[in-house]
Amino acid sequence: MRKLAFACAAAAALLATAAPAPAQVLTPTFQSTRRGSDIGLYLSDGPGDLAIEGIWRRGFGTGDLGLRAGFADLGDGSLLVGADWRQPLALGTQPVDLALTFGGQAALGDVDGIGAQVGLDFGHTFVQPGVTITPYIHPRLAIVSALNDHNDDTNDTELDVLADIGADFDFAPNLSLRLGINLGDGADWGIGLAWRR
Repeated sequence: MRKLAFACAAAAALLATAAPAPAQVLTPTFQSTRRGSDIGLYLSDGPGDLAIEGIWRRGFGTGDLGLRAGFADLGDGSLLVGADWRQPLALGTQPVDLALTFGGQAALGDVDGIGAQVGLDFGHTFVQPGVTITPYIHPRLAIVSALNDHNDDTNDTELDVLADIGADFDFAPNLSLRLGINLGDGADWGIGLAWRR
């Protein structure tokens, strides 16, 4: 319990140092601490009013690679593309699972922007009859550019602190429901369904 309390305190301290940032291109990560191979469809409330993404993940060695593509309701519409890597960390017996994450995402279109992030995922998997639940908190440091239309010559790029609280609900045989709530700037919520392989 001490390690869990320390992890939560560290995440809260990171969030407390966050400064307001420009509107961001980064959508929820939907990355718990568990490595996996799946394909899913996800909705979130940003960037713009609504974003829809497909995310394909595939295990490689001890980690997994995710490729993202979708559409955001920005201006006349923007294409979202991105990639991420999740590396679970084996640090011995512990009540909290950890994973190191890296990722980047871009919006391309009438309104565009780009962002890159690195984070540490804290979570734990609870196995219940018929469902496996993995709650997590995912604080990250990100370099993000403001979302700008092509008529705006400004180029605001900032270092920001982001964090998601989320949960994966894995149902038999191969279906997962994924939820994400953002504690920082950017999209406030996200939800998706994934088919595990």
